[in-house]
Amino acid sequence: MSLTGKPALTTAAAITNDGFWPDLALADLLNNYRIPSEYADGVITTGLTLALLQVNLKLAKVKAKLVQDGYATLAAYTTAHPEAINAKQVLTELYKHAVYSRAKAGLLMQFAAINRRPEAENQAKEGPNMETHWLDESQAAIAEFYRRFLPDEVMHSKANTLAVLI
Repeated sequence: MSLTGKPALTTAAAITNDGFWPDLALADLLNNYRIPSEYADGVITTGLTLALLQVNLKLAKVKAKLVQDGYATLAAYTTAHPEAINAKQVLTELYKHAVYSRAKAGLLMQFAAINRRPEAENQAKEGPNMETHWLDESQAAIAEFYRRFLPDEVMHSKANTLAVLI
């Protein structure tokens, strides 16, 4: 058993990516982003898979640019242009943060349907401000890829931008 109370096989499961972006681990999402233990395995896997697909779509132009420049994978790029902090490649960690943050935002919004404790106890888990925070975290990481590789492309660093026309 893991600390979340889930069997080790569940938390060790990997989500296979498209071959360009890195594969992701459910354990990283559970351990580093504190996903509530009340979620069923399928809910977590689905949330992570959907977030991965959404981030991959948002980063499609960055991927195309790197492939055009001769890099078959993000790992190939980071090998040729290493930038590490704490022995971890910055771009790999940014990608993971984009996906895990988006997964957390989506999973938090499902929590109200899974667990019906008094509203005050779940406000931090269910609040729309928490969803916005995690979506903004994801979008900021995506925007950093655009800033580095496609600086002429406009990519907002906030997920929820609102423009008011008067």
